Amino acid sequence: MKKKVIVLLLTGIFALGTAQISMADYTIGSKGTEVRNLQKRLNVYGFKVKADGNYNWATSKAVKQFQKRKHLAVDGIVGPMTYKALMGKAMVRPAAPAKSSSYHGGLSLGIDDSRVEWHKAGPMSDTVRAITAEAQKYVGVPYVFGGTTPRGFDCSGFIQYVFNRKGITLPRGADEQYLSGRKVSVNALEPGDLVFFQTYDEGVSHSGLYLGDGYFISATSSRGVAVATLKNGYWHDRYIGANRVL
Repeated sequence: MKKKVIVLLLTGIFALGTAQISMADYTIGSKGTEVRNLQKRLNVYGFKVKADGNYNWATSKAVKQFQKRKHLAVDGIVGPMTYKALMGKAMVRPAAPAKSSSYHGGLSLGIDDSRVEWHKAGPMSDTVRAITAEAQKYVGVPYVFGGTTPRGFDCSGFIQYVFNRKGITLPRGADEQYLSGRKVSVNALEPGDLVFFQTYDEGVSHSGLYLGDGYFISATSSRGVAVATLKNGYWHDRYIGANRVL
């Protein structure tokens, strides 16, 4: 019996050694919003797990089944390759943002508070008023990776849907939307402008709709469709730029 226990312990040690778990990987004991997103994606693929944000044995088992289906190393750990296959995007943990504007990948990241002047929304055209009103109808709609309907949106799917409802066609991806229209400075922002951010990966990875006075609306992985501020906090530090398409 003792011999069997020793063999099992050694097997576990060697398994951990070959897995080469990094601090960025998701494994048993991991918790948070991103774990919940992983669990939701596993459900989309037909692996029934509770999306509670706790990476438990049931989640690990589902990950192993997914890895086997995708011909990946079957270890129950969501590392870069499994994350990319499951989520459809690279696994990058953003570093803590600088408090002032910095430069990343050719794009200025963050808002320089010494130069910004927030102002309340002035008179709006009928089109702008209709689009901003349409967007705010969906506050509270849950985030769904790849979602493009009121059953669930991702960020760029939400923007595309709202504009399409008013007869305006926009590209599907946030990075493609960033190339639409003409660039406007943060001091020139008006309701109806598109605002862009760097989140999980370098470059444009999140889009929203500006509402005025430093506020915008977008579909977020943590809160679903919600209004947030550019004046401080998470989005302030990850702001990249804005376009005017109207």
